[in-house]
This record gives sequence, structure tokens and C-alpha cells, in this order.
Amino acid sequence: MNICRKKAIVFIVSILLAVASVLSLTSCSQTKDAIKRETVITAPPPSISFEVVQTQEPMPFITYLQPLPTETIKDTHTPLPLEGIVIGLDPGHQAHQNTEKEPVEPGSSVMKKKVSAGTWGSTTHIYEYEVVLNVALELRDLLKQAGATVYMTREVNDVDISNIERAKFFNEHNVDLGIRIHCNSSDDTSKAGAFILIPDKKHTKHFDFIKECANNILSAYGDATGISTKYGIVERDDQTGFNWCSVPVINIEMGHMSNKTEELKLVDSNFQKKMARGIFNGVAECFKK
Repeated sequence: MNICRKKAIVFIVSILLAVASVLSLTSCSQTKDAIKRETVITAPPPSISFEVVQTQEPMPFITYLQPLPTETIKDTHTPLPLEGIVIGLDPGHQAHQNTEKEPVEPGSSVMKKKVSAGTWGSTTHIYEYEVVLNVALELRDLLKQAGATVYMTREVNDVDISNIERAKFFNEHNVDLGIRIHCNSSDDTSKAGAFILIPDKKHTKHFDFIKECANNILSAYGDATGISTKYGIVERDDQTGFNWCSVPVINIEMGHMSNKTEELKLVDSNFQKKMARGIFNGVAECFKK
């Protein structure tokens, strides 16, 4: 190997060593910078001290959690005219009479049939117990639609309910008014018209109220049906259905089935609606608010 070649080799080695030295220094510097950056990132923040100042009146505790005022909802319900009123209906008689006897009033020795047969139409041969039930069912629906609570002693014809039991039924349900529904008959076939029976003062403590109701109902019934009401209000002391009743009660005789003209009206289903409407209008007047 000549001197020139040796010099070349020494030169190249020197260059390589210089480059390696530079690379080593750069890597070391980068490593130190990285460590420095990591140290800066992970170093805990300087502690901060706070001074709590107590005011004389502490702030309300979490006031935003207190319930928000709710909007008042107004009651828009309009009471029905007979809402809260209790009415008892007793369609008179039944398909089969009961000839067994019961006392006409508590403690009395006077005995009457438990339930009589009632009357019937000589032309149509339709019985009273059928007519009065039809009217009572129509009346029940009208009363309920007006908000009344209605109790009926019967809703079918084939029953056996004595007059004492009917009176006690009204008592047990504490009705505001009991209405016994009947038709009348007479040996005088020319006799026609409606009237109302009420207990006399001796047999009820509700006499004044009963009489007022009877007047209202009879007047309204006459207006709705056109049937004469000339016989008016009649006081009775011999009706079992009155004498055993401790609540207000009346008995409407809606017309005479012994009169042919009136019979044909009383048995007509459309006319029965008028009859029910008339009684209803009178009841509504009794409890007018």
C-alpha cells in the first residue's frame, strides 16, 4: 500500500468518525429535550390556596332544586242539574198479586194485601204493572242523564215485593224522594185525569217538602202530557207504602185506564215518553239549585 492510499483511508475514516460524533450528539440532545418536555408535562401544578370568607347571612341552600310553582288547573266541570240527588222509583204492582196480608203501618192491627193486582185496560187488555214499568224505565234514564242516582224496586214484572218491602227499600237507600208510579181506575168510565197521593202529616215528618214536590210534579206532568190534573193533591193515611216509609215519598196516578180515550194514551210507547218527561221535569224543579 502506498502512502497516497493510506492517506485516503485515514481521511475517509476521519470523516466517518466526525459524522458519527455529530449523530451521537444530536440523539443525545433530542433525548434530553424529550425528557425535559415530559418533565414539564407531568410536573404537578403549583398549589393554590383559597381564603373562605363567611358572610353574615349564608346563601340559600341549592335554591334551584326547590319545587317550581305549578300552574293551577281550574275545574271546568259543570255540575249536572240533579247531581248528588238520590231518587227512588217504585213501579206499582207486579205480574202476580200477593194476597197475603201485612199491617198497614207499624204496630197496626189493620191488615192489607201485600200487593194487589192493579188495574188494566178494557180495550187493549194491557195491565197497569206493564205501563208503569215502561214509564219508570224511561224516567230512570232521564234522571240518570241529569246526574241523579236512581234506585228501582223492580225492573221486571215477574217479582214478588210487598208494599212494606218497597217502602223499606226507599228507607235503606235513603232517597231524597221516593216516587210510586201507578195508574187509576174507576167504575165511572167517563172519569179521566191524573192526580198525586201524599202521606198525611201524621205519617211523615217531610210533609211540607212532599207537598211542594207533588205540586211541581203534577203541574209539569200536566204540561207535558195534556192530561187533566184537576183532581190535584190528595192526602192519604191508609197506604202501606206511605206508612212504612221514613223518607219523602209521593204516589202519582198518571191517568185512568178505565177511560177508553185515556187508556189508549197511557199504553202508547211514544206517549209514555211524554209521561216520563213530565215527571222528570217536575223532579228537576223540586231540586232546582
